[in-house]
Amino acid sequence: MTNQIKELSDVHCHCDTEKESLKDEIVGLTVERLSLEVEIQKLKGGLTDLCVAKQADAEKINQLKKDLDEAQNFVVEKHKLGFSKALQQDRYFYKIPLDEGNFDVRKYFHKGELFPINDIPYDEASEEEEAANDDEHVDVK
Repeated sequence: MTNQIKELSDVHCHCDTEKESLKDEIVGLTVERLSLEVEIQKLKGGLTDLCVAKQADAEKINQLKKDLDEAQNFVVEKHKLGFSKALQQDRYFYKIPLDEGNFDVRKYFHKGELFPINDIPYDEASEEEEAANDDEHVDVK
């Protein structure tokens, strides 16, 4: 019987040490769970911040798209106005009838008249362009 008591005492002692080690493990896991909960809250806050930043970026992108569209429309409008001005000057200076509807953009003003671009010899066209460039770059002394 003393052997049985001694055995039971050893088993009880072993159970007490195992109980203490399990308590320590539970405390450690509880601390880890709490730290993970804190980290989860931080990540949720970061996610919220990222969502807000994404929304702000989307608004900036939309504004930039609108600005780009406005700038492109402005450039196109200025180009149209410049082309219209050039046509009016051509009509005035070269007496080209633009109002009759027979204006052909595939013709070039050559030797005082409009010729189809393909009918003008390349050498003559390049000579005229060089002469026009020389006239534009007159040196004043």
